[in-house]
Amino acid sequence: MRTIGSSGGTTTRLNVTRCSNPSKTQAETVQSDRSPLHKEPARQWALLATVLVLIFGAKLTHETAAGEIVICNYEKFHLFDSMYRPRTDNFCVFNDVYLGADPKGADFLASSLDYKRVAFANSKFAQVPPSLFKNFDDIRELYVRRCSLEALKVTRQLERVYAGGNRIASVQLDGNASNSLRELYLDGNRLQGLANLTNLPALEVLVLENNPLLGNVDLVQFARMEHLWKLDLERIGMGRLRNGLTRPLAELRRLDLSNNALTYVHVRMFRTFPALEHLWLHGNRLYFMETDQVREFMPTVRAIVIDDNYWGCGHLGALGKHLRREGIVIRHGDCRTGRAEFRVCCSEETDLVDTRYLIEMDIRREVRFERDVHELRAENDFLRQDVERLRGQLQELMVNLTAGDRVGPQEPTSREQDSSERPSASFEEYTDGT
Repeated sequence: MRTIGSSGGTTTRLNVTRCSNPSKTQAETVQSDRSPLHKEPARQWALLATVLVLIFGAKLTHETAAGEIVICNYEKFHLFDSMYRPRTDNFCVFNDVYLGADPKGADFLASSLDYKRVAFANSKFAQVPPSLFKNFDDIRELYVRRCSLEALKVTRQLERVYAGGNRIASVQLDGNASNSLRELYLDGNRLQGLANLTNLPALEVLVLENNPLLGNVDLVQFARMEHLWKLDLERIGMGRLRNGLTRPLAELRRLDLSNNALTYVHVRMFRTFPALEHLWLHGNRLYFMETDQVREFMPTVRAIVIDDNYWGCGHLGALGKHLRREGIVIRHGDCRTGRAEFRVCCSEETDLVDTRYLIEMDIRREVRFERDVHELRAENDFLRQDVERLRGQLQELMVNLTAGDRVGPQEPTSREQDSSERPSASFEEYTDGT
């Protein structure tokens, strides 16, 4: 039996009764009672171990029963803020909540009138219980980290949601939730797309770290997040950086693209982030980075983390000198193997450098090819418009010619006689000219 009170503690009671084996004969029972005394402590320890296993097993496998009232405990709760600094605040904390397939069974209540911050600790459920949002209609912060969540619902009043370390594959926004949400932490989940997360105009912090199924996310998906100042895209399986933004994200100051599979970066890709100060690129497969126009496209950048990549020493040396000349700090780790430039590891293998150069040229040719295709398509559109215009004129001429034949020959006027004396092109000549 489990009792939940306002303190959030739990009590487990389990009665264990020793039963005799009916298959034993009376002689066997007497013989067992005459066993040596040194076997009795071993039996007691074995019994104690069995009781402990049963107690802890019952506690771990217990599910909150249907109709059970669960009351949170108002206490100090420790977590981290958007800059990963320790933070302590008063939360209404639910401890040891285990829900089965149907999360509607229990009824969640508060032990205090101040329940704007709610947290679940050491709990497990597939989705946040609906009764929580029904009884806590003014929640501003929700902490559900490591609760085995598979889906997340964000209600209209929530401003901060900490939902990292779960199994979330989809996020649902309820009503006007997009207008109030300020910080959303979805690190360590199973997201495969951002379809329901694009319309968040009030969002300031978005952490999508360690969602390897996201892949090549186009930065245009964050176009409506005009107040976004921190975007974490670490370990999302990105192999190519795409930026289709047409308007700048004027508030973005921190962008993390580390621990992906990027091979090539041009500072032009960050042209839509005029306030960007910190950029993380470490842990990729970068072999080349063009920074000739770094101050033109990244006027406020202060530091770039570039270690743990596939740099060639020659390019890395030139890159480091240029960045330092522009007043940009090269943040790095410790290179303990091989050569290093600016304390960043690099390689001098000729065949690898040649391969990188060829890949770089292929990328540039691909960019030029795409630009040429775009220009040819534009010219083709203009030509198609000209053809349509000429076709219309031709049809109009044919209609006029047919109408003149039906009317029949008439006496030419003096003006028509003058015009007939001047040479004119025939219809066949006009069509040949076109």
